[in-house]
Amino acid sequence: MSILLGVAAAILIGLSDSFGRASSRRGQSSVTHVTAQMFIGTFVALPFTLFIPSEFIFRDVLFGGLSGVTVAAGLAIVYRAMADSSSAVTLPLAGVMAILVPFVWDLATGVRLGALAAIGCAVALISLVVVSFDPNLGTSTIRRGLGLAFLGGCFFGLTFLFAGVTSEASGAWPAVFNRGIGFVGITLLALKSRAPLMLEPSVRKFGILGGIVGSLGMLSLIIGTQIGSLAIVSVLAGSSPAVTVLATAAFDDDSVTWWQMLGVAGAITGASLIAIGA
Repeated sequence: MSILLGVAAAILIGLSDSFGRASSRRGQSSVTHVTAQMFIGTFVALPFTLFIPSEFIFRDVLFGGLSGVTVAAGLAIVYRAMADSSSAVTLPLAGVMAILVPFVWDLATGVRLGALAAIGCAVALISLVVVSFDPNLGTSTIRRGLGLAFLGGCFFGLTFLFAGVTSEASGAWPAVFNRGIGFVGITLLALKSRAPLMLEPSVRKFGILGGIVGSLGMLSLIIGTQIGSLAIVSVLAGSSPAVTVLATAAFDDDSVTWWQMLGVAGAITGASLIAIGA
């Protein structure tokens, strides 16, 4: 079940990022988009506390809230990177960092993977590196995009780590606080940077759709890490850039090279090996 939730998280988070990228690329502040996404996501996650056995445990909701702060910061940074550069370059690097932080933590705390699952993790990581390669890495725009992607990815990694230490008994409550505290944090940032709190009507649909699928993706990630391996679920969820690259190429006129498509195929292969070997 945790494997399916990890795959679901990758698909849903990847789609959410594509909506954020579309909003930022059309001139809307990335901070404003994340504010809308977190606000809507809170109300999407809340009803799941009724359908999923969920106990209000202070420690878990605290970590859920911390994961909300880190994911809000990561999204604002990475959406800015995607608007300035190419999602096909910046998102895979963010995905690699998002995977490495919880993956290394899990291994350092004594968790051991099966041989096939370990190979799948390695294939997925290498594939994301391949997707992020660009022959124009020397240009200032690409360099800035990669720098922002690295920083945003570190925040995503902390998000995965905080989400992964919540207990199964808390169910959906950490996801509610992830969205709710994230909304408070990003709103304060928007006020400080004087960014508008409301999305413009022309891009409002991206905020609504991004908020819905992003909240469902975070819920899938949190429940998946509660009942399964943090390392494996993080690798699966961290493959979301492959989904975003395909979505932005199909619907938002982003360019994708042959080696990036090869990397996407590798990420899918890695996920399949993890599913078989887990």
